[in-house]
Amino acid sequence: MKDERELLARIEQLERKNQELALLLESSMELNREGAAGDHPFSISLIHSLVLALDSRDPYTAGHSSRVALYSLWIARKLKWPEDECIHFHRGALMHDIGKIGVPDRILLKADSLNDDEFEIMASHTTIGARILSRMEPKERMRQATQIAKHHHEKMDGTGYPDGLSGERIPFDARIVAVADAFDAMTTDRPYAKGRSLRDGVYELERCKGTHFDPKAVDAFREVMEERNYLRAADRNWVDSLGTSRNP
Repeated sequence: MKDERELLARIEQLERKNQELALLLESSMELNREGAAGDHPFSISLIHSLVLALDSRDPYTAGHSSRVALYSLWIARKLKWPEDECIHFHRGALMHDIGKIGVPDRILLKADSLNDDEFEIMASHTTIGARILSRMEPKERMRQATQIAKHHHEKMDGTGYPDGLSGERIPFDARIVAVADAFDAMTTDRPYAKGRSLRDGVYELERCKGTHFDPKAVDAFREVMEERNYLRAADRNWVDSLGTSRNP
């Protein structure tokens, strides 16, 4: 029985890794396709350099930016945004956490909970990122990326940061990225905690719909995940379906 559980756990781990690689591949394909269009004010190579610099800081969250950008793109397309807007939005979302480059390692890489002072420093990545992106040219096109970086941790009820914006006062682009960002954070394994299943991640988004997350963005994301068959029982809870007892 122990050997069976270990085998199932190993298969589950491989399934999750395969899923992560598939998402990274799709994100890379989207960027390559967008790069061929040649209509964006900053190059794909610059975006890759910024994201790689961020990923190198924390190997446990490497790939986070790409997954969040891809989830955000799916939501935008589900909401039937024009494709040219989706392309620019995807690239802006990819740099949503770029301000973490300015967060000290002792805080960024801390495995335990942050104290109040440390959380305040971590939260500053939103304003740091906004400052970085706001200085890139042309400023008009960078406005969206700047808003996303600054406001993707705002909450619908006004309890988020950095400005405590609520409801419609939060830029809709940032509300979409907030959904994608929270989902990836909840479903990613960390050294100190196992990530939730994709299905549990969507359930949590729905539970907090209207208080933390924009209902329209959550509904669109759920529909996309269902259409792509990501909420099947095979994700984490599939172990239970095979008759092995395990807590979610």
